[in-house]
Amino acid sequence: MKNHSLILVLISLWALYGCNKESGQPGQGSLPGNVLYDSGEHTYQVNLNTNTKSVYFDRNSYSHNGWDVSWDGKVRLESQIVTGTFNQVRFRLVNTENNNVIKQLDYKTVNGEGRDAQGLLSPDQKLILIQPDFDHGIVIIDTDGNVKHHLPMVNETKLTLGDEAIWMPDNSLMFTFNKKYILKTSPPFTQITPIKEMNYSEWGKIHSNAQGSKLSLCIDKHIYLMNPDGTELVQVTESDRQEREAVFSPDGNYLLVGANYYPATFRPGTWILNVIPADGKKYKVGTNPGPGVMALTPEGEGNAEQASDQMLWR
Repeated sequence: MKNHSLILVLISLWALYGCNKESGQPGQGSLPGNVLYDSGEHTYQVNLNTNTKSVYFDRNSYSHNGWDVSWDGKVRLESQIVTGTFNQVRFRLVNTENNNVIKQLDYKTVNGEGRDAQGLLSPDQKLILIQPDFDHGIVIIDTDGNVKHHLPMVNETKLTLGDEAIWMPDNSLMFTFNKKYILKTSPPFTQITPIKEMNYSEWGKIHSNAQGSKLSLCIDKHIYLMNPDGTELVQVTESDRQEREAVFSPDGNYLLVGANYYPATFRPGTWILNVIPADGKKYKVGTNPGPGVMALTPEGEGNAEQASDQMLWR
């Protein structure tokens, strides 16, 4: 195991295929892939080719911690508590085509209790990123449960709950730190590079597109895009309420926006699903979206879908 104390070093044309920008109405089969999202006690998927909704997978609400899906959509990573323990997390790699378990592993936390951990599968599907909490910082394990890298602090300041880390397409990490910075570290994760200082009261929920060319993030209740080097920060949503986050389509051309967000105290809250082009223009989202915005409404449903925890587009 490598235990590193990180030291800072200085180092579109909008076309929804069949979608009319003036009406905001999508054409059938106009968008790629599947939208995956939690809603209440269930996890659903909407096939955007057929615009049909179905249950994505069944989960035990008591033991379930979270889930992720590989960028090619073929492998799902599920995390859950191990009954009777307080320092272990069980991860399962599942074939998304047939729901067969590819592999199951138990991870013993590096610093005592921490059974609520969630994992993100690396782009090469060989590593699992575990988010910071109060005691553990960033932990990276392999798919046998072995700790490969442990990143507990930056310049003697601990990474903690509220700091967020994501994989980039080249297996590097982008992460937030101390409510003020966006930082990056690449294998073997011994140094970090400052990307951007964030002088905002509220910001976070960073996501990368699969191409590694753009990041999305939420700043002061709305969605912004920027380059992965921190340049060209631009606001791309506006609304009467607030947005939670936005994730990219597989081709990087669109954003799935968590709009009309209602936060909650002991859970993530709820929001509705809107789709906008990732072209750097500003779009009005929410219950009464403006031109160019698609409210994700599966066949047979009368309103935009509501989500309540995780969402992805694969």
